[in-house]
Amino acid sequence: MYCLSILRDGRVVTVVASPILPLAPFSIRDGAEIRFQVFEADADELKSLVGEHRCFYIDETSGLFWARLKCLEPCVNTYPELDKPTLCGVLAVVAEPLASPQ
Repeated sequence: MYCLSILRDGRVVTVVASPILPLAPFSIRDGAEIRFQVFEADADELKSLVGEHRCFYIDETSGLFWARLKCLEPCVNTYPELDKPTLCGVLAVVAEPLASPQ
């Protein structure tokens, strides 16, 4: 399990979803997609970022990287021991920022 954050104002890292559960190993490179699950109850702020390019951070595993949150939709929880309504998200990694950090 990981914590997903964004960079705000070019200097402040803010948590937008925790925990996120990976659906595949993360690859932080241009053109990669990061697929994950998040509990719906933990995704309120993340929902507002769908379609936006932001500077993201996934714990210390990734460092800062630019991506667009392509989607965040209801899905079947692949962690049945954690029986909660779940959303599946996809981050599309981009090489350079397409928007300024907010």
